[in-house]
Amino acid sequence: MELFRFLYIKLEKLSVKKKNQFIFLLVILIDFLSIISFVNAFYVNFNFLKTDKTIYFIDEDIKINASWELSYDINNENSYVQVQIFNGSDIKIWNSPEYDEIGFFEKNWTVNLQQLNIDFTNYSNILYIKFFSYYKDFFTSYADCTFLDAIKIKVIKRKPLCELTGYRDRIKYGDCLYLTAKFYDDSSESNLFLINYSIQFKIYSNNFISYQSTYTTNLSGMVDLCLNSLTYLNLGQNFLVFSIIDSRIYNDTKFIYELCLEKNQLIIDIISFNESLIESEDLEIRLFCYYYFNQSLKPLAIYNIVLKIYDYKTLIYINEYKTDKFGVLTIKIPQGSFNFNLKGQEFNINIIFNGTNFLNNKTLSLSLKINRETYSDKKNSLQMSILSFMSILIIILIVLSFIISNKKNKSKKLLTDLIIRY
Repeated sequence: MELFRFLYIKLEKLSVKKKNQFIFLLVILIDFLSIISFVNAFYVNFNFLKTDKTIYFIDEDIKINASWELSYDINNENSYVQVQIFNGSDIKIWNSPEYDEIGFFEKNWTVNLQQLNIDFTNYSNILYIKFFSYYKDFFTSYADCTFLDAIKIKVIKRKPLCELTGYRDRIKYGDCLYLTAKFYDDSSESNLFLINYSIQFKIYSNNFISYQSTYTTNLSGMVDLCLNSLTYLNLGQNFLVFSIIDSRIYNDTKFIYELCLEKNQLIIDIISFNESLIESEDLEIRLFCYYYFNQSLKPLAIYNIVLKIYDYKTLIYINEYKTDKFGVLTIKIPQGSFNFNLKGQEFNINIIFNGTNFLNNKTLSLSLKINRETYSDKKNSLQMSILSFMSILIIILIVLSFIISNKKNKSKKLLTDLIIRY
């Protein structure tokens, strides 16, 4: 105070011009002294900023460790250090307390990621952990905020896995497919079941959704499904799609499985058929037509079957027949009903089923042989036998006639002789 009183007395004795010069020099001196005071009083000695890793799952904690030394004049200044977390849009989503104690310090923080406002528009998010210092001079109102270090980390959702039991990529129309879908996580040391998670299930066919529902996993992470091919599936390709919905921990990975729904195959068993006939025999065919529906044998009852007979490539006979209620098809064709005057002796028989909405087309091909030479040989043999018999008979008659004629001549000569002698 004595110093200021002395300066005030001296200032009163000076002229106006010298007063202004003196005041100007005094202001410069005060600023210089404040700078010297700032340099001598405030400093932050930053040592390190660390995290336990750089990639985290969303359900994990970030462990942060930092060290620093702080010094400032608590009477004329304010200063502190702080750790802050920013998202990719440079918005602060977490901060530590403000540490304004003077001295050397090392601190640890544990941050639960699920408590942070992280927007997972994608499957991952980038965060920045920053260490900064703050300073303010009360006398000059000078303030400064400086980021001393920053760490970039990535936060990702966990990727679930799906395992199907009972899955087949092909089934027949009418079958039921029983599936168990198990969802689990193998990103940890032990496999974790996804319990009480919402699972969306869809069936796509021809780019349309033919079935959609939501299931909840049980205590083993499973959902059970029964897919009736008559209700949920369409003929041809179907896509089974599983995905986890409304989960902050797991991403919505889609598990896609292809399933082909096929028509049933018609089976035709031959009950009786003679593939080698002679010209006098009629053609008879007896068949049993059936298929399997939902793993049970079903006869093809009361369905039309077309029969075609070809001589090489020439169609010589066509007709339509119908199975009975037991799936038996009986075909009887007199040989006179189709033309055997052609040169061929072997014929192709096609038995054609044109299919239905759930049965595939089916063609049974048979080969028929007409033994025309056998019949001709018998006829020729008979003719030769008759000719031989007739020839022998004629020869016998000629010999007998000759003998009889000779006997008659001898008898006449003896009678003449007798008459003459007499």
